[in-house]
Amino acid sequence: MAGSKVNMILILAAAPLETSLLRNNMTNRQTLHCGSIQIYSGELRGQNILLCHGGIGQVNMAIQLTRLLIEYTPIAVLLCGCGGSYPDRGLQIGDLALAENEIYGDLGVATADNFIPLDQLTLPQNPQLAPIIQQSFSLHSDLLKWAQETLPNTISGPFVSVNCCSGTTDLSTELQQRTGGICENMEGAAAAQVCAEFGIPFLELRGISNPTGTRDPQQWDINHGAEAAQLGILELLENWPTE
Repeated sequence: MAGSKVNMILILAAAPLETSLLRNNMTNRQTLHCGSIQIYSGELRGQNILLCHGGIGQVNMAIQLTRLLIEYTPIAVLLCGCGGSYPDRGLQIGDLALAENEIYGDLGVATADNFIPLDQLTLPQNPQLAPIIQQSFSLHSDLLKWAQETLPNTISGPFVSVNCCSGTTDLSTELQQRTGGICENMEGAAAAQVCAEFGIPFLELRGISNPTGTRDPQQWDINHGAEAAQLGILELLENWPTE
């Protein structure tokens, strides 16, 4: 495959703010392009990496990651960035969270009484003509177990990807109770689905930047969340298994 790299780890984030520390620590950095977007190849903590930005939101992430995986075949995709913590999950600003699975949180039908996930609707489907609806994607079990052992102070659990972030207490509580999620974001489920389609091991690590359910700027620290996630990525690369 043209342009593909062997033994390369693809590090992915939605926005450049979420990779500034990683980019500053790269050595032998070269600028490449994927479509119209700049990407970077080089070394980080002794590992060959490709560092890319998928863009904010599920559609942007799916488009750009699909482009990347058509061109490159990494040994793993590591998604890092900020996330919002759900109530009563034990996560504070600056904490690290690891995804055990990714859930499309607002893909479905909202009724007067409840929310019906899309995969629970009786929609006609033909797997020979189109992919079957899947609401949740489990992450690579071996990679996740190793990351949990390497980063013992993280909290693991379901991550919830949404198009409409929960800026009210009611929506935050409803999403948490319905999904069991610990962390909310806007891209992870799309990245997990693309990696599943290509058969690439996927890991998602997020630093908590805010609690869900509020837009109070005094309760947000995006820089702290982004830094925490990047420090976690550096720790993983430092201890990346040789086999």
